[in-house]
Amino acid sequence: MFVRRDRWIGYPRAQAVLDDMRRLVEYPDATRPPNTLLVADTNNGKTTLVRRLEQLHPAVDDPARAHASRPVVVIDAPPRPTEERLYNHLLDSLGAPYRVNSKVDQKLFKLREVLRAVGMKVLVLDEMNNALAGSLQQQQEVLNAVKELGNRLERPVILTGVFETLVVLRRDDQIQNRFTPVTLPKWELDREFLQLLASFEATLPLRKASGLASEVLAPMLLDMSGGLIGELSNLLKRAAERAVTSGKEKIDRSLLLELGWVPPGERDAATSAAEQGLTYKIDYAARVKAMLAGKGGASDEDGG
Repeated sequence: MFVRRDRWIGYPRAQAVLDDMRRLVEYPDATRPPNTLLVADTNNGKTTLVRRLEQLHPAVDDPARAHASRPVVVIDAPPRPTEERLYNHLLDSLGAPYRVNSKVDQKLFKLREVLRAVGMKVLVLDEMNNALAGSLQQQQEVLNAVKELGNRLERPVILTGVFETLVVLRRDDQIQNRFTPVTLPKWELDREFLQLLASFEATLPLRKASGLASEVLAPMLLDMSGGLIGELSNLLKRAAERAVTSGKEKIDRSLLLELGWVPPGERDAATSAAEQGLTYKIDYAARVKAMLAGKGGASDEDGG
């Protein structure tokens, strides 16, 4: 169904970050190339941005190479933190053969060889917070591996993660100095958010205008999404699908309430209530009123 498709919404902050990342692709080889740490809350656009970068620099068959050219290589960070597991995961993700019992240095050499063979310009390790789980010693081992990988590649590396990732990287002065932090903050009820809603509405295949940026819907959508663009996107997809199947052909307050949507910051409480056989009710009217009055609004409650 068309309404379920992901769409790129190039709002100003995302476009600025994307432009900076694209400049990294063009950066010449260097002993200490510029690196980026993209941090944001879960479901607030990190992966969408790096996947967009990958789409703008797609893999291309190159007769001069044994492999297709991959200027941007995006790989999900592994969930278990050790240097060897990181290299194993990267080699597996690239489809590169290697001996499991090879020494760590040999795997690093193989990884560098493969990335050079595909003409990699930027390496992206997405959701780096997964690889930094574990003890302080394990975290440091992974950070040292990332540092060594950057030294060997002489190409920019982009890490993405939640804000806790920034805290971990600050424990290593060398890593902190090599990775410039770039943040994607939560959305607030301001002009940029209203413009974002207007951009989303322009992509929806509905026959009638919904007025997502109106005084009625904008605060409600902000509260329901917890200020996270990924949540907002999923919410609007579901709402648009309901609008089409019901024949209503627009999104309004009553339709949003019909969805039974639970904001990200309330899901733990809603799950606990369900486990006890209770119905978890959300008074959006009261929540929006509190948000507008500045009394513990959605940005506090839905910190998710």
